Amino acid sequence: MVVKYIDVNSMVGRRGLKHPREIWSTDDVLQSMDRAHIDAAVVASAWSRDYSPNYGNERLLAELSRSERLYGSYTVVPNVISDSPTAEQMTDFMRRHRLVAARMFPRSHFFAPDDRTMGSYYAALAAAGYPLIVEASELDFRELQQILTAHPDLNVIYLGVYWHLTRLLVPLLDGFPRLHIDFSLMQANAIVERLVKRLGAKQLLYGSGLPRMSPGAARAFIDYADISAEDKALIAHGNAERLFRINPPTQNFRPADELVQTALRGEPLPLPVFDSHTHILGDPYEAGGQAPMLEGDLEHISRLYARMGVTKYCVAPWLGIWTDKPAGNQAVIEMTRQQPEAVYGLIMVDPAYSEDDVRAQAELFHLKYRIPGMKTLFARSKIRYTDTAFAPWWEIGNANKLFALMDPGAYPQFLGDMAELAENYPDIAFFLDHAGRDWDAAESNVALAKRYPNLYLQHTYTSNTEGVIEYFVESGMEDRLLYGTDSPMRDPRPQLGWIVYANISEAAKRKILSGNMHRLLRRAFDGGPYNQVF
Repeated sequence: MVVKYIDVNSMVGRRGLKHPREIWSTDDVLQSMDRAHIDAAVVASAWSRDYSPNYGNERLLAELSRSERLYGSYTVVPNVISDSPTAEQMTDFMRRHRLVAARMFPRSHFFAPDDRTMGSYYAALAAAGYPLIVEASELDFRELQQILTAHPDLNVIYLGVYWHLTRLLVPLLDGFPRLHIDFSLMQANAIVERLVKRLGAKQLLYGSGLPRMSPGAARAFIDYADISAEDKALIAHGNAERLFRINPPTQNFRPADELVQTALRGEPLPLPVFDSHTHILGDPYEAGGQAPMLEGDLEHISRLYARMGVTKYCVAPWLGIWTDKPAGNQAVIEMTRQQPEAVYGLIMVDPAYSEDDVRAQAELFHLKYRIPGMKTLFARSKIRYTDTAFAPWWEIGNANKLFALMDPGAYPQFLGDMAELAENYPDIAFFLDHAGRDWDAAESNVALAKRYPNLYLQHTYTSNTEGVIEYFVESGMEDRLLYGTDSPMRDPRPQLGWIVYANISEAAKRKILSGNMHRLLRRAFDGGPYNQVF
């Protein structure tokens, strides 16, 4: 069943610090909503946030008149020096112009969100039944708790909480039933199911982060959730209709391709999806690094992937990523033994430990066990990938046409070093990780990949940058773009939706989700055999 969707996290209007390729206009937003089959949206004014709240509120009214699918939020600032409307003037303006919520930006607008400064506004909103919307980047957890405690009748919608802050967020959701969140950045693995089981669905909302984020990414998180149809409907539209007192009609969208139609129903995609980037946990403990990774072991992740249509996955266990590479490599072997047709390892080496013989590790895992993947993470070693300590590994990878997942995090020399590696080891397929994290990264990674045919792009990142998948394809990267997720550090479903709902051909989507990675696997070891772990 296809569900109606209302987006509670969207913005229209001109803003500062916009990349030239970013969309911004109301028409742009409506077109993105159409592609993801989003029926309506509650929008904020970029003019209000980046220039003047009062000016932006007036400009927003004109934008709302462009479509009945859009509902407005009033940007509020306190009248501490007689420069802004009072609380009573705010609610009067909202009633007259049929706005459905208030939104505040205390960091951007340099005011304290405490009760002394904003109490009259919070009280007026609660009395009139209007929700208050605020982003996590504008209000910390301590400030949020103070507002919720002082105004228990005020509905607060807290947008854009990052997944690694789960342990700070959940106690507040437990304690304050009028606190609501979206899942635009709250992409912790299995978090939708876990919160519904713990709280029910009434505090959960669909929010995309448009125009900067893909609405299809956020939608796939809900459509593929293992929850009841009733709970999905509440998250997708029912809770928004209750909070904003609206009932927008369901839209008649244009027919979409087979992959979109399947994703809309939350069914496994009709192709063997290959996730080229996972960090599946080697044990059932629900933690990895500093953040929880709920249900991140192989058994749970395999069940989740079956819901999505993912049949193969490259694995570098989080144990190896974060701390103990030899132990992580052994976890790869164990997972491969459990699922030899699904798991393809990403082996790691660590020259920081003198007792670890890089060549011996590479020969053991790549030549004896025939594991086809390699993985690096400069941020956890601070050893550049061009360091001579890695040379034996790269030589074995080059001789056997392996593939290597290269992380750019905290690595200022990354692109230059990748150019050197691509030149020196032309038979390794190097994956430029997180290439879609923002527009600057997308452009620089495309420029480098165009110079070296053995460089491939992997899009994965929490940001789900709207339009970047289209840019990669338009730039000629259709055959060198790979689906990857970072699962279970991040839930894999938004990354799937980022591809499925992109404005590209179905043939290109099939390459990105499946064909390109299958081709690289067949190339390794000149066609196999692989996974000789028994």
